[in-house]
Amino acid sequence: MSAPAMLVHDARLRGRHPWRSAITDAAGAFAMAELWLTMGWYDIRQRYSRSVFGPFWVTISLAVFVAGLGVTYAALFRVPVGTYLPYVTVGMVLWSLITALLNEGVATFTAATAAIKQMPAPIGIHVLRVVWRNLIILAHNAAIVLVVLAACGVQPGWAGLVALPGLALLLLNGIGWSVTLGLVGARFRDMMPLVANATQMLLFVTPVLWRADDLGTRRLLAELNPLFHLIEIVRAPLLGAGVPVESFVVAVSVTLLNLGLAFALYARLRWRVAYWL
Repeated sequence: MSAPAMLVHDARLRGRHPWRSAITDAAGAFAMAELWLTMGWYDIRQRYSRSVFGPFWVTISLAVFVAGLGVTYAALFRVPVGTYLPYVTVGMVLWSLITALLNEGVATFTAATAAIKQMPAPIGIHVLRVVWRNLIILAHNAAIVLVVLAACGVQPGWAGLVALPGLALLLLNGIGWSVTLGLVGARFRDMMPLVANATQMLLFVTPVLWRADDLGTRRLLAELNPLFHLIEIVRAPLLGAGVPVESFVVAVSVTLLNLGLAFALYARLRWRVAYWL
């Protein structure tokens, strides 16, 4: 019987070459795709164990929410339901993904305490596990978008495919959030309720339920919000509103900053996580 594998941390190597060892560690996490894909899938199965509808409960709840919200707010904002309902549906589906990445991202390492302490693997697998898990939920919620777009006669055409690189940028930001917030959340446990409260507030200041054009001359308030651009690069192509070039430029810049900060923290702090848990 072979001896169990051990993950060896060489403090001298980390001190001399923190960036190189972080790249090696991150590459090792990506290479263990079978592991984090399986862990993310079993997270979903465990969460909805013995449930009849499983993850479709999230889809059903979101569908009821956007249906009620779409009809009511369309009357409130005095816009046609056929115009407002697709807008708020795509926006809420993307907002659900963003809030899940933020709220679960801050608990990335604390929720995997047992695995981190017992399994010889790079902690980056738990970051990818969180993003993959929420991508599965997004795939379920995408059914709502398809039904609403078809019912309201919205045909994005080939331009709708531009939403795919937009979604890829959003998921890359999810990786950055999970690393940064996960490391800070492992050290300071007050981060979890703080992020939960912040996401509730951000919903009302981000153009999800309302349109940025509704601000008129104060549209700049919406454009200063990076979450608006991350949503717009997916929402606008799906609604046939063209390619939001300005939002893509902002989203790419935000993604580079986000990933740069995450990598710097990952290189410096990842070896301390096991001691904080």
